[in-house]
Amino acid sequence: MNKFFTFLALAAMSGTSALAQNIVQNFSNQLSALRTTTFSSSNSASDYVSPYYYRLVGPATYYSSAVTDAFALVDDTTDTDLNSEINNQLTKLYVNNPELVHHCDAQFESEDLVKSKTTAQENITKEVETVLAEDLQGPNLDDVADEVQDIGLEVKKPNFWKKTGKFGLQFTQNYFSEQWYKGGINNQSLLASIILEANYDDTKKITWQNRLTMRLGFATSPGDTCHSFLTSDDKLNLYSKLGIKAAKNWYYTASAETNTQFMAGHRVNDPKRYSNFFAPLDFYVALGMDYKPKFENGNTLSVALLPLSYKFRYITDDDLNVHKSYKMIGKDFQQDFGSKIELQSSVKIAKDFTWKCRFYYFTSYKYGEGELENDFSYQLSKYISTELYTLWRFDDNRSRDYWDRNLGYFQFKEFFTLGLNYSF
Repeated sequence: MNKFFTFLALAAMSGTSALAQNIVQNFSNQLSALRTTTFSSSNSASDYVSPYYYRLVGPATYYSSAVTDAFALVDDTTDTDLNSEINNQLTKLYVNNPELVHHCDAQFESEDLVKSKTTAQENITKEVETVLAEDLQGPNLDDVADEVQDIGLEVKKPNFWKKTGKFGLQFTQNYFSEQWYKGGINNQSLLASIILEANYDDTKKITWQNRLTMRLGFATSPGDTCHSFLTSDDKLNLYSKLGIKAAKNWYYTASAETNTQFMAGHRVNDPKRYSNFFAPLDFYVALGMDYKPKFENGNTLSVALLPLSYKFRYITDDDLNVHKSYKMIGKDFQQDFGSKIELQSSVKIAKDFTWKCRFYYFTSYKYGEGELENDFSYQLSKYISTELYTLWRFDDNRSRDYWDRNLGYFQFKEFFTLGLNYSF
């Protein structure tokens, strides 16, 4: 604080002028407010500081306008009470403490720097007004990029797409000599998987999730007299979900999903075919609401309630046994309307340990179909990982051949692998 403002404060405390007290108090309050005010685009009254105060906080200077105002015979000024009182206090300073004044306003008027600064301020004001006007009309990023090239700035359009991929390959081989003392069966297994994702999120209103999952595994079966190998895992899934923000964490959503397999499905020592490529082909379309809270630690959760759902099943294989296993004898397609619930989550348990969960349940109010999939993966190194995968499935729209005495229409599958993994 400069000497004059100290002088003004002392004058206020001594009762020289009630308005002087108000000047000191108001200016102190505004300084305190400015210290705690964060950068904001709002222009509230509390953020405003009167420009008249600059003569109090700057170096003690003789301002001729203050003396002219004090000795004027007729009060024809349009100054505010604040400016008049400041002029009055300046005049008292010049009379009572002239030793504190070391500068004169005439010095500053002769300096080109002040005039240049005034011109620069006018130019900045014009630029700000132009930018604000363009912002209200919706700025064009391409036009802005062209305008700032001359000053070395580069404006890039935001990319709301996030694209990822994951490839996994696991191989297991066992060999036993003919006279191995514990016995055993020679076998080999191979499992390959690819997951591709392209997700859009503009962080304001629209999200669009797209995922392609392909998984295929084989295992030799020496005790099988009908087949040299069987599929241990076979999945082809394409999933897409569009969301439009409705409230804080709620989205209007529409989802579509397609499921099928690559290879024909067989059982040990059984020549019958139970599934094939596009046999069946399941297609779902659903509308509803999606709850997607945001977590700072990178975990994700999505719970979609889809009361309007449509399921289409198509079988291209002419094998009667395939049709029979899905209760579709005499027809190639079947349509059902019902409701569906979907849950997807990803939790980072530790630095390189991740748990992903997927659940869905569809009901036509005549039968129910659902899956609960858990995938625990641990990244041992950049290219080596281990994975524990479990899948529970329920489907009471199958033939009685799929009924189990202990599990009923529940089915379970699990595998544990250690092998190559590459993410991009």
